[in-house]
Amino acid sequence: MGLRINTNVSALNAQRQTRKTTNTLLKGFQQLASGLRINRAADDASGLAISERFRAEVRQLNAEASNLQYGVSFAQTADGALSAQQEGLQRVRELAVQAANGTLTDDQRAALNEEAQQIMAQIDATAQNTEFNGTNPLDGSQTNIPLGTEGGIEININESTTASLGLGGVDLTTQGGAANALGQVDNALNAVDQNRASLGAQQNRFERAISQREIAAQNSAEAESMIRDLDMAQGVMRQTQNQVRLQAGMAALAQANLQGENAARLLGS
Repeated sequence: MGLRINTNVSALNAQRQTRKTTNTLLKGFQQLASGLRINRAADDASGLAISERFRAEVRQLNAEASNLQYGVSFAQTADGALSAQQEGLQRVRELAVQAANGTLTDDQRAALNEEAQQIMAQIDATAQNTEFNGTNPLDGSQTNIPLGTEGGIEININESTTASLGLGGVDLTTQGGAANALGQVDNALNAVDQNRASLGAQQNRFERAISQREIAAQNSAEAESMIRDLDMAQGVMRQTQNQVRLQAGMAALAQANLQGENAARLLGS
C-alpha cells in the first residue's frame, strides 16, 4: 500500500471503526444503567412491539384480578349481613314455637310478638344499611353486578328483605298465627341459606379466577422480560470487549495518522 498525503484511507477507516465502537459503548452504558435491552424502538422494533403487547396484557390481568378481589370483598360483606339476618330469623322461629304453646296468655304472646317484630325490623335495617362502596347488596337495587373482566363475570345476589322473604304477615299474638309464622320463617331461612350458598360459591369462583390471572400475569411478565430486559452478565462482557476494541481503535488511529508524517519525512530526506 502506497503512502498518501491528501487522503489518509487508513486513518479514515480507523476513525469509522472507532466511532462505531464508541456508539456501541454509549448504547451499552444506557442499557446497563436502565437494565433494559430495549430502551427505544430503534434498539429492536419488533421486540419492542411484542414486549409492549405483553406489558399491556400484564396490566389488564392485574386490573381484572383487582376487580375480582372487589367481588370477593362484596360477597364477604353480603354474607356477613345475611348471617346476621339468619341469626335473627332463628330467634323469630324460636319465638313462634313458644307462641304456639296453648298455655300462654294473650299478654305473653303479645310480648313475644313485639320481640319478633323488632327482629324483623332489624332484618330490614340490615338490608338497607349494609353497603359496599356505595352499593347495597341486599336491598334489591342491584342483583347482577358486572366486575369488568374479560368473559363478563358478574356477582349475582338476591334481595333479602322481609318483603322478599315473605315475612310481611308474621303475627305471634295468636296460637294460629304462631303456627303459620313457623312455615313463613322456615321458607325465609331456606331463602337466606340459598343466598349465602350462592355467594360462597361465587366467592370461590372469584378466588380461582384471581389465581388464574395472577399466574397468567406472571407468565406474560416473564415473557416480556425475556424480550426487553438486559442480561447483565452479557452486557458487562460486551462492554468490556467494546472498551478493548476502542483502545485498539484509538491506537490504530494514532498509527494511521503517522503516515503523513512518514511521507513528509521521506520527502525531506
